[in-house]
Amino acid sequence: MLLNLIAYEMCYLNAYEAWVTSYTCLLDTLIDNGEDVKALRKAGVLENSLGSDEEVAKLFNEIGTNLVPYKSAYLNAKREIQKHYESWRNTLFSQLKKEYVKSPWAFFALLGALIALLLSGFQTYFTVWSPKSTCDDLCMFFKSNHHL
Repeated sequence: MLLNLIAYEMCYLNAYEAWVTSYTCLLDTLIDNGEDVKALRKAGVLENSLGSDEEVAKLFNEIGTNLVPYKSAYLNAKREIQKHYESWRNTLFSQLKKEYVKSPWAFFALLGALIALLLSGFQTYFTVWSPKSTCDDLCMFFKSNHHL
């Protein structure tokens, strides 16, 4: 059906935007192997009724080799995907997820280290900028009278 839609779009004389062709080219840029098809299926972008994920990846890679997409169709989607991919925050979270969510012990070690770092920050803050109390007057009295 996809090939028929592309052929219809190419033969239609008044078509100035090849939306199906551009969408197919976009999917071709996103799909390289079966893992990419699996991720797109989980996201709800694709429904795989053709066979295995590897067969779908092979199909899109074969279809997309000779297609020329319309310039502006799905250009914004490509930019947003690239922006999301290059985001520092997303890269950091994916590395943390890859390294520390593999096992529950690694996750608990990371969580414990973050809690210890947070508590030591609070302790440092209250040590340096502690509010004035009655004990401060007592300490000043001892310092002035007992040469401490």
